[in-house]
Amino acid sequence: MDHNRDAVPLPLGDLVADGPFPPHHPGCFGCGPANPASPQIAFGRLGDTVRGTFTMDERHQGAPGVAHGGVVAAALDDACGAILVPLRQPAVTVKLDVTYRAPARLHREFVVTAVLAAREGRKLYIDTTLTDGDTVIATGRAIFVEVAAEHFLSLGATLGEMPSIGL
Repeated sequence: MDHNRDAVPLPLGDLVADGPFPPHHPGCFGCGPANPASPQIAFGRLGDTVRGTFTMDERHQGAPGVAHGGVVAAALDDACGAILVPLRQPAVTVKLDVTYRAPARLHREFVVTAVLAAREGRKLYIDTTLTDGDTVIATGRAIFVEVAAEHFLSLGATLGEMPSIGL
């Protein structure tokens, strides 16, 4: 991603106060309480950062004892999507570059954070990090593109199903 990102995150506005917020929707793979495969990431806002905590178990395993890389990428993607909650902006992932730095061991508490690094028209540039204590497990740089609510409605969402982004 060639966009020059600032070191300071952009403000997330004042539509959602600091503190926990609800999942994207009940069936969301990353944070949905109704999805049996979900690691159920619990997200909240802390200033201009979105932070989530969760634990992965055998449902998320790749090699013995460690999480599958795709699940790690999904956690990063879900954190990027959580940036949309304080913005109350529907958007979709168009690109996610992941750098894996260490194995994500099962049954550990992970923290995933995301910040809005830049905005350009409909594009949102989001940076995200997954940690286990002081160890950086993976980092990601994403581009999301703002969409109208009709995008999700045309794919099967119903009004009221995704209140976290105003739908």
